[in-house]
Amino acid sequence: MAEEKKTPVAGAKNPFAKQKLPTSRISWIQSYPRSGNSWIRAFLHTYMAKLDEVNLPNMGRAFAHDSNANIFEALMREEVSRLKPADIGEKRSEFLIRACAQAKGDLVMRSHMMQTDWSGRATFHPNFSRAAVVVVRDPRDIAISLASDMGMPIDAAIANMNQPQFALLAKGTTPQPIGSWTRNVMSWALRPSMPRLFVRFEDLVENPRREMLRVVQFLNLNLDFVQFDKALAATTFDKMAEAEKAGNYGNIRSEERPFFRSGKAGQWREGGLTHKQISEIEQANAQAMLILGYQLETVEVISQDEAKARQEAAAAEAAAGAVVIEE
Repeated sequence: MAEEKKTPVAGAKNPFAKQKLPTSRISWIQSYPRSGNSWIRAFLHTYMAKLDEVNLPNMGRAFAHDSNANIFEALMREEVSRLKPADIGEKRSEFLIRACAQAKGDLVMRSHMMQTDWSGRATFHPNFSRAAVVVVRDPRDIAISLASDMGMPIDAAIANMNQPQFALLAKGTTPQPIGSWTRNVMSWALRPSMPRLFVRFEDLVENPRREMLRVVQFLNLNLDFVQFDKALAATTFDKMAEAEKAGNYGNIRSEERPFFRSGKAGQWREGGLTHKQISEIEQANAQAMLILGYQLETVEVISQDEAKARQEAAAAEAAAGAVVIEE
């Protein structure tokens, strides 16, 4: 008996067909909170939009937050309040692919998330990612800034920063698994999901022209030195602080807790932390701090071989100095 041929049904979905991905991708400006993310984005927006002055509200709209609940709801047609964190993690890739699909070109987005698997899916994937500028800052200074920003004691900020499972839960955003400072920065150093450029906040403070030029070149933007200098001049810390005071920022803050608080490096050396607090941060983050060029003050990190040699030397010294009582 001849095999019966089945007629394809019009509109039927081919289960083996690959999903067509959008050509647009996201260039990420990523950092642990309070590390200088806003500074990079303010400069890039002023430069790319060819502005003479910084415009923080427009920057926020042009370079959206990957955890913006309103954008998530608009693209996914679901209410965030009805979803569990695991649901958000499962839908994150689809959400960001839809964001790319509706864009006319590549996007720039900010994030504080670590690279990890959330609900079995990578938080950052080549399907929607082009590259990442990763801004890092000395965790001892972050502790001071984070405590001020969140209105909490420094000890509480340090406890959060040292917690591997730490997640940000804020009004108007979807959950943000950011992890501890070490887990966050090392996830970006070790997980090769996209090209990455690391920029240290301390280097930005020391030489903003050099560091911003690295960012422009890394993102393959057309180089216009006239506009580059305008953007640099428009996005100094003082200019951004003035813009915030004038109400030119999306978040309404009190004068006691401004978003642009100090803009300095090395505050932890100037009495911002106690010796105990410095030690707690360094003990939890020593290896990552050394990898990123931050010197330790209270902790010494040695190799396993050196530790063994020290133990043997100490044992030999103890044996040599032993008191023998002859009968």
